[in-house]
Amino acid sequence: MKKVDIVFIDPPNFSSQNLQKVNNKPAANLPNLGICILAAVLEREGYSVAIIDAGALQYSYKQILDGILVMNPRYVGLTAMTHSIGSAASIANLIKKKQPDIKIILGGVHITSATEETFKKYPACFDVAVIGEGESTIVELLQALENGGGLDKVSGLAFLNDGRVVRTKPREIIENIDTLPFPAWHLLPDMHKYYRPSLISAGNISSSHLVTSRGCPGKCIFCDTTVNGHIVRGYSADYVIQMIEILHTKYKINDIQFNDDTFVTLRKRLYDICDRLIEKKYHLTWSCDARASDVTEEGLKLMKAAGCWQIAFGIETGSKRIMDFLQKRVTYEQIHNAVSWAKKAGISTKGFFILGHPTETRESIQETLDLMLSLDLDVVGVTFFTAYPGSPIYRTIRDYGEFDSDWDKVNTYEVGNFIPRGFTAEELTQIRINALQHFYFRPKQILKYISNIRSPYQFFRLLTGGCKIVYKSIFPS
Repeated sequence: MKKVDIVFIDPPNFSSQNLQKVNNKPAANLPNLGICILAAVLEREGYSVAIIDAGALQYSYKQILDGILVMNPRYVGLTAMTHSIGSAASIANLIKKKQPDIKIILGGVHITSATEETFKKYPACFDVAVIGEGESTIVELLQALENGGGLDKVSGLAFLNDGRVVRTKPREIIENIDTLPFPAWHLLPDMHKYYRPSLISAGNISSSHLVTSRGCPGKCIFCDTTVNGHIVRGYSADYVIQMIEILHTKYKINDIQFNDDTFVTLRKRLYDICDRLIEKKYHLTWSCDARASDVTEEGLKLMKAAGCWQIAFGIETGSKRIMDFLQKRVTYEQIHNAVSWAKKAGISTKGFFILGHPTETRESIQETLDLMLSLDLDVVGVTFFTAYPGSPIYRTIRDYGEFDSDWDKVNTYEVGNFIPRGFTAEELTQIRINALQHFYFRPKQILKYISNIRSPYQFFRLLTGGCKIVYKSIFPS
């Protein structure tokens, strides 16, 4: 490996106790676009940059450390969500022991949401943290470190000074995100060999993803929006089309997942993107997430013509009482209309549901299961309510049940850091298994899947998904 100025690391999601090897091969893995954009920003400024995607490469901590030492960087940039902050700290600790002169920079949603708590728990691991959006901050930070300038003059930072956490002036959001360079996909390992989407999200075996906007106007109590805020900013239609063209022509990607919170919300831009895709005739498929309140029948027809094959709605609960508690601001009429219009347009539908909300009861769970079975959904995702640092519910979550503040317990697919009053983890786990069985093993659902098989990949996806549900039913843990 060549020597570089800075190495960005996307840490693996395994226990900090396991220093030699990963526990399991991930079922799905997609490029971390956040560090790809940061890398591109620094390349534009003349820095030499590398990325170690430890999750995709299935690197152990030793392999990560060896890779860093070979490149001998001046800086290491680590990103972490709450469930991976322990892993990031373990990597940082190993680097400090082996090469203490390397400056270690931490960024991401977790440190933005839990700044003081993270520095208190890991006081010797990270030299400085980037708070909020990092593209402008990282450039000024490296310039300050190289020129001996004071970090207190750089907006958007946090660091320890004599054991006290110092926060600099908050960094303003980037209003025109078209000024950012395209993600540095060229620094990633082979796209087709090391990355795979989840089977229920990919329209093609050659699939990747894009995030084309920042910010969400919603104020759901379970979401952490501390990094991007509530002001919606989208790349222009031209910028989005250019990114699609790069993925499609250079990396041979034929299916794209738009993982924006607000891809459909920016309606004029959505229509412009669809018109351009139809005009370009890329012959690729794509999917997106959407708020049920934001779609229109006309828009869904255009999306289908432009290649959209699946749309996912965050439905969350069948209980109006809990829906109001969540401050979701979506009505059941809007949900029924959105699913119906999507099916009428010929777009596959996915619904996301959450079990174990604060104030959840067995009656409200039954309402959720009844809604799930009543909607014309092709795929469902069922997760457990999780309290994230930075979410509005986090400070009062203990009022509603059993809460475990251990960051390693932040896991939506297992009963993690929260259990509502009146339930047990075992009961909630079994409810999820039963819900998936009732949804997927209905005769009409099975016949629908079989009749929609158009390729060997679709058959493989159906077979694998069915086997996975059966396995989880027998071995729920």
